[in-house]
Amino acid sequence: MRAPCGPRVWAGPIVYLIALLGTGLLANESARPWAVLLLVASAMLAVVLWRRQNWISAFPSDATARTRVKRSPLFYLSGVTVAVLLVLAADLRYAAAPSESFGLAGILWIAGIALLLCSAFFGSHSLWGVSSAPRLPRWPTWEMALLAVLFVLALFSRVWNLTNFPDNIYPDEIMTGTVATQSYLSPTTPPSVFSTLWSGIDLPALWFWFVAIFLKLGGTSLAMLRLPAALFGAATVISLYALLRGTWGRYAAIAGSTIMAFSVSNVHYSRLALNNIVTQFFWATCFFFMLRALRSRRPSDWVLAGLSAGLSEYFYYGTRLLPFILAVFVVFLLALHWKQARQYAGGFLLLAGSYFVGFGPLLVHFIRNPNLYLGRGANLLIWSPHIPISFADLQRAWKTICPVLSETLLGISTHTSQDIIFYGPLLLPAESALLVLGFGLLLWHWRHPAAFLILASGLGVLLVGGTLVGYPNSVPPLINHWTPAFPAFYVALAMPVGAWATSGKSELEPQLRWILPATVGIALFVLGWCNLNFYFRRYYADPESLKSTAYRSAQRNYEVQTDQSRYSASLGRNYEVFTVGQSPWPYDPVTTRYLVREQKWTLLTNPATELASMTRDNKGAAFLFFPGNEQYEQMTHDHFPGGKHGEVTSRRGKHLFYTYVLPPPEAQATQK
Repeated sequence: MRAPCGPRVWAGPIVYLIALLGTGLLANESARPWAVLLLVASAMLAVVLWRRQNWISAFPSDATARTRVKRSPLFYLSGVTVAVLLVLAADLRYAAAPSESFGLAGILWIAGIALLLCSAFFGSHSLWGVSSAPRLPRWPTWEMALLAVLFVLALFSRVWNLTNFPDNIYPDEIMTGTVATQSYLSPTTPPSVFSTLWSGIDLPALWFWFVAIFLKLGGTSLAMLRLPAALFGAATVISLYALLRGTWGRYAAIAGSTIMAFSVSNVHYSRLALNNIVTQFFWATCFFFMLRALRSRRPSDWVLAGLSAGLSEYFYYGTRLLPFILAVFVVFLLALHWKQARQYAGGFLLLAGSYFVGFGPLLVHFIRNPNLYLGRGANLLIWSPHIPISFADLQRAWKTICPVLSETLLGISTHTSQDIIFYGPLLLPAESALLVLGFGLLLWHWRHPAAFLILASGLGVLLVGGTLVGYPNSVPPLINHWTPAFPAFYVALAMPVGAWATSGKSELEPQLRWILPATVGIALFVLGWCNLNFYFRRYYADPESLKSTAYRSAQRNYEVQTDQSRYSASLGRNYEVFTVGQSPWPYDPVTTRYLVREQKWTLLTNPATELASMTRDNKGAAFLFFPGNEQYEQMTHDHFPGGKHGEVTSRRGKHLFYTYVLPPPEAQATQK
């Protein structure tokens, strides 16, 4: 008789606990070698336990691989050709008239995308007979409902109270709003959406056009400024679920997308007015359709993969690794899966053509300004990439890269990010332990196209963006550079969960199989609660966690300016704000304007005379006393009695400034 609980059911948690112990020991530098040994051992044990996983095949079976021409594919081929020609015409039009905001170039670009999609979805049906077209499995209704619930929860965790979380307001967020406003809300002739904006940064203009639309529709507020990134962050849950579901099954899809929905780092970057997080959406979408194209051979999947990749070029710099990753993946298929890959020549061409169509006229802008595409990353490299030609050269490369790579990897679970944007490691320790097991499984199955694609994207971003690219005066880890690899991280996190659940199902008695989904559900609920509880209750920007002296000083400035703006905004428009005495912390009117409108601020550099001669509107008054100006509190109270004294501290409890506030009735009384 079969035992009620098989060995792989109870062995899975033991392997996980070993990985968790190793993850915990990483924080102790003296115990770090033992931690690495435990992590390697746990990854090897995971391979021993789950190496025979039945992943969904990357290629169609012979029965579904045969195609039969039903009628002439002339409409499909001509449609694709005309679509590419339309985008080429859009490129030429942009080259001739680069000052048009959208114009004819934009119209031709959109027309080319639309025609390409129509040709792929409708015209390509002429390539197969009805019976020979490969059929992909359909999801049950309850699963689609579950995915909808996950999306709603992910969206809520990213859009709820965007003004106050995160508390720190990063200057690049405000600059994003400034560039968007000055480019698309103020001028009569806005710049082309196919150009780049923000001198010295040179981000594609389309992102700022999106931000400007939200600011125009919802008003100039911090919430509207952050909303576009939040929507992209939430939408990635759907792409990631589909990516996981297509190869690793239902349990892995539920686990990976749930962890992503509530992960502290993912939620945080999705709540900032920066486009770093947008890249994960396009990469996950591209990978999903590319892997599905290998199974279905449908031109529509190749087109959607290429368009997703091409459109991603309009956002964060990190996406510029994607063409190299896709090229390596195609070479991998041709080298290791030649028998199947040789049948995809048309698909590879369609992928490249769709990439060109999605890239659109922005490609012309980069061709005319060749230093913009890879120049920013190349200028920030800590080591010039080349093949070492001598032992001394190899030693220099090792001494340069190895310490940075070590610190980068510790940023996954142990070290706080040093990017002055996010103040924490990438994952909680409980999640990092899963990542180790999943990475081991991916390495074991590296010949599988899905595993290779995930490994290439994740390791490529960690090596280039996370290790080789740095900033002056910065130290690793820089997690803001990792955002394109987020889908790869969550795939690795999901794999051991899916492997344990699917393998354990065959070993449990039928009446006990409910234990598996119940255990997974409870564990995911606890992980989600831990992430959200930490982020919305205990997370804050801590400058003392920064190792760079320059970054630490900058964050201290941001901290004071942010809290000053937030305090002023908490008073409302019916108050005037006065800084009494000389202040080392400059007032930030732009940030304050995103929190409260039409509030007046005045600096009283000579309080002895200015307080006595002040005249104000019929509003309340708030006086701020920064360190060194406390002696003016009593003077202010004597001139304006009836107010309330207070103190403003940072989230970490540090004193910032004292306050003296007169509500409108008392302020009006002192005027009389």
